[in-house]
Amino acid sequence: MYFRITAVALLLFISHVYANVEQVRFFSPFTTSNDTVSSTLPSVTPLALSQNPSIIKTVQPKFAPTESEKYATEEWYLLTDLKKGSFYEFRVCWPANNPLDLKVGVVKASKLDPTDELYVADGDADIMYAYIKYSSYYYTHIKPLMETPRPVTFELILSRCTLLVVLGDSIMMQSLLVILGIVGWNVAVNNECQSAFQELKLGKSLKFIIFALNDSKTEIVVAKKSSDPSYDEFIAELPENDCRYAVYDFEYELAGNEGKRSKICFFTWSPDSAPVRSKMTYASSKDAIRRSLNGVAAEIQGTDFSEIAYESVLDKVSKGPGSH
Repeated sequence: MYFRITAVALLLFISHVYANVEQVRFFSPFTTSNDTVSSTLPSVTPLALSQNPSIIKTVQPKFAPTESEKYATEEWYLLTDLKKGSFYEFRVCWPANNPLDLKVGVVKASKLDPTDELYVADGDADIMYAYIKYSSYYYTHIKPLMETPRPVTFELILSRCTLLVVLGDSIMMQSLLVILGIVGWNVAVNNECQSAFQELKLGKSLKFIIFALNDSKTEIVVAKKSSDPSYDEFIAELPENDCRYAVYDFEYELAGNEGKRSKICFFTWSPDSAPVRSKMTYASSKDAIRRSLNGVAAEIQGTDFSEIAYESVLDKVSKGPGSH
């Protein structure tokens, strides 16, 4: 029991490590509502506390055009249903594996013109806006990712703060993490998973195995096993919008015509488009399946198909121990 509680506590801690968050807190100097702002403002998205306090959207980021222009994209959000004198937080969350240079802010203004130039009022404005500015911020040897950065899923949240620092939705989020953590450490591994793995490792009659959580999220089961040697066929079995585990007997040619080598690779497939709860459950359950598979030579983590492309996996596998 002590170790389970410790593990859940660690999950709560690392939940803040593996997520990117930028936030700004502010007092509302006046009361706003949807009736206050009746005009249609260009390039502005409404964010109402009582109706849609959060927005989830997927965007295509860009690299900063020049060194002097730090942010490639700028977005504005109209904040409504704010109460005078109340303390609020506007925050933006996105996956840790999508490096961005991002800035958030909140301003009081009278209007925005069609070019998104802000006109700040002299204290008599009754409209508040939040903005985000961002650019892709990374370097990789994978050329397609440098030419076109992969999409990023944002969650933009407007919350009313209690006791100035504790958000009203924090208890719900931490409770969800505790529940998912307990579920993760109680997930069982079906016996067929180990027998199928032995068949792949020793019998060499299988080329790959796909593992998945059952519908009740209580057990990891074999979803697919195949003797098809095609790597493309293996990739095609991974869903675009959900998570999976997999093992693949990866075979490759050694440099200098020195023959072939093969390594059993364990894949953790967690695409950016998968539901957040699914990604968290699969992450917390990974150790259960991984510990049961003895003989894995390399681990591959993928959040999009470019990261598990044959060339990307070959680059990692061929540099590991026993590769030559």
